[in-house]
Amino acid sequence: MLMRLKSLVFSMASILLLAACSPASGPVLEVTNPYAQPVKGKAFVLNRAEVERLVQSEVPSGKAVKVTNNKGQVLAVQLDDLNGNQQWDELVFQADFAQEETLHFSFEVVEAAELDFPQRTNVRFARRDAPYEEVQEAERLHSVDSPTISAVFQMEGPAWENDVVGFRNYYDARNGMDIFGKRTAEMVLDKAGIEGQDYHSLDEWGMDILKVGTSLGAGALAIGFGEELYRVGPAQKGGYRLISEGPVRAVFDLTFEGVPAGDRLYDLTHRISIYAGDHFYRSEVWVEGLQGDEFLYTGIVDMHELPVFEVDAEGFRVFGTHGNQGFMDEVLGLGIIIPDQHFVQYKAAPKSGAGIIETHLTALQPLEGLSAEYAFAAGWEYQDNGFSNAHYFQEVLKQSAQKLDSDKWQSTLK
Repeated sequence: MLMRLKSLVFSMASILLLAACSPASGPVLEVTNPYAQPVKGKAFVLNRAEVERLVQSEVPSGKAVKVTNNKGQVLAVQLDDLNGNQQWDELVFQADFAQEETLHFSFEVVEAAELDFPQRTNVRFARRDAPYEEVQEAERLHSVDSPTISAVFQMEGPAWENDVVGFRNYYDARNGMDIFGKRTAEMVLDKAGIEGQDYHSLDEWGMDILKVGTSLGAGALAIGFGEELYRVGPAQKGGYRLISEGPVRAVFDLTFEGVPAGDRLYDLTHRISIYAGDHFYRSEVWVEGLQGDEFLYTGIVDMHELPVFEVDAEGFRVFGTHGNQGFMDEVLGLGIIIPDQHFVQYKAAPKSGAGIIETHLTALQPLEGLSAEYAFAAGWEYQDNGFSNAHYFQEVLKQSAQKLDSDKWQSTLK
């Protein structure tokens, strides 16, 4: 199934074409920070047609695109092939803005060897045993326990990271989401859980920091209708596809065919991405087989009876918890960020019983052919001592929503 990636971070459909292009210097993209505070690492995603308009030519195979701001800084950039046809579809780059600052970005076709940026994102999905072969395709296991899957896959399934935080997915019927706290900017997950490394114990680089149980952990999925809730995990068939990893972002798909919910079956695609410098990962979820009365649920684990709070962020519903809820009882902040147009309601899961429990549940509205979108954030006090303070974490959640916003960030092609 081919789907156009609808970015949470930037919509080129909102570009205002206010000035004609200058053939001498080429078009310049002008963007203004709409907020009265700095925004660091704001991401912009352009499709191939938009890029070729900016460079005023096609971008031949083997070439790259250099993005430079009006301060003369060359920005990290990435060209991603989303559909696997060996041709790039999107260009993504990030920029830092001072409060209410306007920046100009120019685009130039160059030799790929001319650009060399450090890799700040990584996806690792590999076999448990030497030679630790990376997995390109594998069917999701039907087991529901760690001993079974940990004998097959490193870290029990795919894991992803950037320079501040990491996450992992239990690649079996649990489909749980877990968090790696990091104390280094280096990409470290390639070595986690192999050759004697125990990621459940604090290492120099960090560790697994979340207790998940039978909750939705760090943003796992469920489908609900009526009073019933069904975990997205058990499925007739589940798959994985790596899309990209590089200096700006990492992207991959988790697919589920024949997810049982009562007497119904659904197909889902969960596209996960993480961008350099973010304390969160982004999710887009497509659901097929909808009958119109379903909600798509995600949520935050609730094992420590911490109160849920809501952060005021225009255009988004932001829920979070903060307190001693790390694996070693250290302070950990957890948050869900949902665009207003996707949010339906909040409710608490039961504290005990069968099925999904101990979760702050947030419901999203799935629509046939369109993605439901959310982001999951984590702030670990051992990565940044500021996260020991609840207000500090809440401010990071608010800033994260500003980075995710696509409505206020107006741009002009000049």
